[in-house]
Amino acid sequence: MRIEIEQLTEAGTPFAHTYTPDELALEDERARLRAEARVVGRASRKRQRAHVRGTIETELEIACDRCLAPLAVPVKAEFDVSYDPPGVEAETDSAELQAEDLDTTVYTGESLDLDELVREQILLALPTRSLCREACQGLCPTCGVNLNTQTCKCEQKEIDPRWAGLAALKKSSDE
Repeated sequence: MRIEIEQLTEAGTPFAHTYTPDELALEDERARLRAEARVVGRASRKRQRAHVRGTIETELEIACDRCLAPLAVPVKAEFDVSYDPPGVEAETDSAELQAEDLDTTVYTGESLDLDELVREQILLALPTRSLCREACQGLCPTCGVNLNTQTCKCEQKEIDPRWAGLAALKKSSDE
């Protein structure tokens, strides 16, 4: 989705776009779009600075962190970003980053391409930890069986890696 900078006013121009799952590649092996991504917002311009604010709503499919089962996750993300043309210096002479600088980026050309902003905001909205259910047992570390649906015949003997050297020493003395 492109927004022409010259057509923006201080009052702002509303915009809306719907991305299909094929249209917006997330470029992340952990997640994919499961439904359309709806973007609604308002873009404005004051002098050379463009400002874009809006929301994104979609549904993602991600894998459970323990058992790798597919999991549907609804996403609603808000964004508020300013764009400056190249060469515009900060209003202060300070070399330190200010909080408002974190939401400012540089644009080139005559329009803003919001595809990368939408992709970035969706990925930032991903949960840091995703489980299919709180009591998920995960996969067997030996045979890979999903322990939620099957039981495996693997010997479940845990050895603390800090004691592994002593266990090997004990095993060699028993032989």
